Amino acid sequence: MLPFIPEHGSTLAGRFEALFWYITITCTLAGLLVYAFILICCVKYRRGATTGSTPRILGSARLELAWTIIPTIIFFTFFGWGVVVFNYYAHPPADAEEIFVTGKQWMWKAQYKDGQRLIIGGNPRNMTETERNSIGRLVLPVNRPVKITLMSEDVIHDFGVPAFRSKVDVLPKRYTTAWYHPTKTGEYHIYCDQYCGTWHSLMVGKIAVVGEQEYVQFLEGLRSLQGTANPVDGSPAQRGRNLFLKLNCIVCHTSKPDAQAPVLEELYGVRKKVLVLQPDGKYVSQEIVVDDAYILESILDPRAKVVEPWNPVMPGHFAENTTPEDRTALVQFIKQLKRGQTPDRTERTPSAVGAPNTTPQTTTSPEKKP
Repeated sequence: MLPFIPEHGSTLAGRFEALFWYITITCTLAGLLVYAFILICCVKYRRGATTGSTPRILGSARLELAWTIIPTIIFFTFFGWGVVVFNYYAHPPADAEEIFVTGKQWMWKAQYKDGQRLIIGGNPRNMTETERNSIGRLVLPVNRPVKITLMSEDVIHDFGVPAFRSKVDVLPKRYTTAWYHPTKTGEYHIYCDQYCGTWHSLMVGKIAVVGEQEYVQFLEGLRSLQGTANPVDGSPAQRGRNLFLKLNCIVCHTSKPDAQAPVLEELYGVRKKVLVLQPDGKYVSQEIVVDDAYILESILDPRAKVVEPWNPVMPGHFAENTTPEDRTALVQFIKQLKRGQTPDRTERTPSAVGAPNTTPQTTTSPEKKP
């Protein structure tokens, strides 16, 4: 039987529910008051109930002020409370564990920080043998914040968890995030809340919230099943390091004085001046903070924002030569890259098909807008 009120499974659920019922009850009472007043007027002033003509009414300043100020105050309480709830939802705690989820017609692919992978939902007939062997539930620890970073591999999806009162659009070539702080153990449904194609209805799954010990055992068991002996092997950052070498990013992004591109060590979170490409083909200077979205954009469209004073020489084919999971891995590698950790070019593996095999030629600096 479908419950009238979905189960509460996270800290956000209670905050959202209180705001939702406040707005619903306030609007319902206001609507009933208006309808009751209309009904009274219809009865009291019906034809034949009064004699003579209707008196001329010139207006009332008090009445005008009352029905303007009172609703405005009420609506501002909606807005203020909504801002508080949204601010809580939009800013995950700094210590939240990050899990990466990729939407694909018609399944969710999840990867934990140490590289454990699983498939959530989907039609097994549309999966590879490896994917079929990885079908499971997204397991989260109770009473601990978890950040979910999402991207789509094809069309727009939507990652919705009713018990957590959370739904977030999952877009191609762009990161979106959600975070949960589960408050009790149990199983909760995952739905794709955006129609995404023929088998949209199969894009469902489960979140299992478990105790801390059970969560650790789950990760260790999944790691051993997937043949990952070392905790860092197969992690997004480690995989990103391998791709960084394989795609020959190291040709330009070295830590040597003669580097052809910016040094990426300790770059994440730093404010940088960049030249932003405008629709007219000119560049204008702008200051940005290096975050996930900026690194992803630099992989997909390296000429969109060029770090001063470097030249726009980075090839633009990585959007075709990498998958969403590859890009997530590269972003995670760059995020955690500390001083002195840039790989040496002698470690590089054979280049991927289409990867550059030579250092790009130096070009003139992008033209700045006066």
